[in-house]
Amino acid sequence: MFTLLLVVIGIALLFDLVNGFHDAANSIATVVSTKVLTPLQAVIWAAFFNVLAFWVFDMSVGNTVAKTVDNTAIDLWVILAGLLAATAWNLLTWWLGIPSSSSHTLIGGFAGAAVTHVAIAKGSLWEGFGVIAGKEILTVILFIFLAPIIGGIISYLITVVTIARNFWYKMLVILSLTAITVFAMLYMIEYLDVKPVMLYIVAGMILVFILVYSYQYLMFRNRPSALREAGMHKKLQLLSSAAFSLGHGGADSQKVMGIICAALLVYGNMARKEGKENQIGKQFAITELVQVEYHNEEGKLEKFKPEYAVVDSNLYYLNHKEIVDVEGTVLYDKKGKLVAQGIKDLPSFEAIDTSLTKLEVFLTGKSLCDAKTKDTIFNDKTLNPKYAHAGLFSSVVNPNGELKSGYKIKTKVHSETMPFWIAFGCYLMIGLGTLMGGWKIVKTMGSRITKVTPLEGVCAETAGALTLFTVSNFGIPVSTTHTITGSIIGVGATRRLSAVRWGVTINLLWAWILTIPVSGALAALIYSIIYLVK
Repeated sequence: MFTLLLVVIGIALLFDLVNGFHDAANSIATVVSTKVLTPLQAVIWAAFFNVLAFWVFDMSVGNTVAKTVDNTAIDLWVILAGLLAATAWNLLTWWLGIPSSSSHTLIGGFAGAAVTHVAIAKGSLWEGFGVIAGKEILTVILFIFLAPIIGGIISYLITVVTIARNFWYKMLVILSLTAITVFAMLYMIEYLDVKPVMLYIVAGMILVFILVYSYQYLMFRNRPSALREAGMHKKLQLLSSAAFSLGHGGADSQKVMGIICAALLVYGNMARKEGKENQIGKQFAITELVQVEYHNEEGKLEKFKPEYAVVDSNLYYLNHKEIVDVEGTVLYDKKGKLVAQGIKDLPSFEAIDTSLTKLEVFLTGKSLCDAKTKDTIFNDKTLNPKYAHAGLFSSVVNPNGELKSGYKIKTKVHSETMPFWIAFGCYLMIGLGTLMGGWKIVKTMGSRITKVTPLEGVCAETAGALTLFTVSNFGIPVSTTHTITGSIIGVGATRRLSAVRWGVTINLLWAWILTIPVSGALAALIYSIIYLVK
């Protein structure tokens, strides 16, 4: 099975490479069509920022993709079939010049193979569909249509404001859209996998955008020149294309990371069943973090993330920001104030807080197990009494040890719990793929939907980047293809609706709609063939 795992990882990275040159056009289409950069310069520029996304994004989208299918009910052959189908469909659409979504291709292939696997094993197609996480799939399908609409609306607003004569009106709208994006991330930062650097990058790019625009405006407002204006817009488009490339790298690389993580989780479960867990190499060992989601009395979503620390051989827990010892005694309250009295040699709050470790787990069917002790924590939503100590889970279970109504246990892969090479390898491959380009799709995206000027290219790419940054951090695997298409349409619509070539757009829409079912059907066929010959 280890050889099969290596094959799956290799094909996943190959898919990421294909994704790079298949979707390269999304990042560079407008900057090439407006002649701001040559095709070679554009792909190098986009490739650099695709790789840079490694230090910006985490695993929000990756977890969504990995959880679209119940990992405890599938094997490595399922993932292999899904990857082969996704890669084949990507290559075909690239050859035909159709900008289909690599994200949806991957999700459709993964789901189609999983359904077929369970249907064959159980003898029931209905049970096969039961392996799919309905909420995640429905969200993906919904954003087939919402992503271009959101990108189009933002692009329309930015374009209208940009071509307006009033300078301060322009700045007001741009700042408002930026503030909404940053606020959404800050407001939800406790609940999302958002690296703090993300907020600085978004804010920094917008600041540079405004500074360049303001400088050019103040210097040349009394001496209008089309040449100077074009030069300013070209400078700004370099920034906007970089932002979109960053968003593309972060959103699309995570999807492949999610698939590789799913493969490692499946491999780990298989090794445990065979009693070969100790044979799993360090570079292929992966765990998940556990959290309990619920709504508080005000209806706000809350997440309990159990953590522990070992300080001077003593065990401490973080229970809803209260630090308690192994006997359940509260030592420090939520504000870090010492509560326990008469206890000698008590470590400082900082000593405990800085050494806190998140509880790592793995799933085996309905059982949730501690990755370090191998003990079962929850069995079918019933708490193991061993883990009731220190009140670690006391707030989420009833007196019988059963998970409270409305409370949900969720597990997720995190950058802390997976090998470093997964993330770095995926970002590197998508960057290399981008260097290979996708010139047929560049033509479709850059000129066939609507003609764009450098200024309109700035508006489309900025709108696309803002959409990707926000939506991706909510864990939604949105399509970069759909997003930039909607943004370009939004730009064209500011002139007149007839400026958009709706015939091309409708053909693209059909390609988007068919991507998931076609890739799913292709994956089902491939898995059936594998099942018959293996």
